[in-house]
Amino acid sequence: MPNVISESEKTPTRIRSASRAIRLLTLAARSSEGLGPSEAARALGVAVPTAYHLLATLCDEGVLARDARRRFVLGPRVGVLVDGFLRDGAPPEYLLAPLRQLAAETAETAYLTAWRGTEIHVLASLEGANAVRVAGAECGPYRFPHARATGKLLLAFTHAGSRRALLDGPLEALTAHTIVDRARLELELAEIRERGWAEDHEEFAEGVACLSVPMLLDGVAVAAYTLSAPVARFARDHERLLAAARRAAAAAADPAPHHESLETP
Repeated sequence: MPNVISESEKTPTRIRSASRAIRLLTLAARSSEGLGPSEAARALGVAVPTAYHLLATLCDEGVLARDARRRFVLGPRVGVLVDGFLRDGAPPEYLLAPLRQLAAETAETAYLTAWRGTEIHVLASLEGANAVRVAGAECGPYRFPHARATGKLLLAFTHAGSRRALLDGPLEALTAHTIVDRARLELELAEIRERGWAEDHEEFAEGVACLSVPMLLDGVAVAAYTLSAPVARFARDHERLLAAARRAAAAAADPAPHHESLETP
């Protein structure tokens, strides 16, 4: 496990113990084997007793628990956090503001998508200002993910179990360009993971091309920012559109203003 101290922990105006606690929760969430005190200490760059006391405190609060091997895993109170994050309603402003900026900057149709349980959902959609534009995506469950840039992106960054569940059954051909061969689709998903973004060229609808960029936190695609445009304009403006979508995703991943606060060890 890497010996890494988070950027927030390096900042002297942040509460160090809170930063470390969040880091430990993230490490536990990302590990399939749970977390031990020695690994936690190496990751935080602290002594083992310090790491152990942090882990024990998080257990007392119910956000971590010990399994049969005495390793630390996510606890039941994490379910409250997940429920709050996934609750129905408008997405938070820190996700919507970059979407509005993306649509305004590119004048193309932009939408925000994320996992909701085992389904991909469109959370918000804004039509572009161009005279000829793609219609906005309907909010709600997202169909035919194998044929769409956003779907392929989120499939690429999720675990194999979710991928298999969502792609259960034959892959439907929506256009002549839709990928319906599973081996070819898996190869493309691997390429998406490597380059960090996805696109489709008339795979979902004739005459329409899309690109999608993930809001990545610790390797998890929390949400995706997508642009749709007519194929000719998409090809002409591809690099500009990709750069704008990347800026939107980066802005969403780092929404916190840099307030000053008292240092606490």
